[in-house]
Amino acid sequence: MCAYILYKYVLAAQNRPSIQQNDILYQEWFASGCSTKNILTQFGGGNNCVRLVITRELLWVTSWFPFSLIAPSYDMEHVIPLDWITEVEPNRGFKWRGVRLTYVDTNGATHSLKLVPRNEEGFLRAIGDSRRAKSDESFGLTA
Repeated sequence: MCAYILYKYVLAAQNRPSIQQNDILYQEWFASGCSTKNILTQFGGGNNCVRLVITRELLWVTSWFPFSLIAPSYDMEHVIPLDWITEVEPNRGFKWRGVRLTYVDTNGATHSLKLVPRNEEGFLRAIGDSRRAKSDESFGLTA
């Protein structure tokens, strides 16, 4: 089991982006969340140890050490280009509040994450602004 966790951690570490501080539009170190991949990941996830980073190009969902060792095993290590995001939906329910984020990867597989940022409004604004700026660039509408 330890070898599997270490293997998943090494794979996740290889996919981590190199982000400069001035490229960060939003960053949060103590968010919560889980993947909806299966029952284990829904119960696993992370409580106040999920790191969210938004740039103009991507959303990076990860966690900090020592939780980063087991985050890949619970499907909580994601580097998501903003173009892949298909839905960002704020949810407020009896048992759960937060944001449901859905994206499609290069293989066409759909992934869904439940994220609970402490600053939900700032997170949604940063995602929206980044995606809007990205689409404006693709249409040649930069200011």
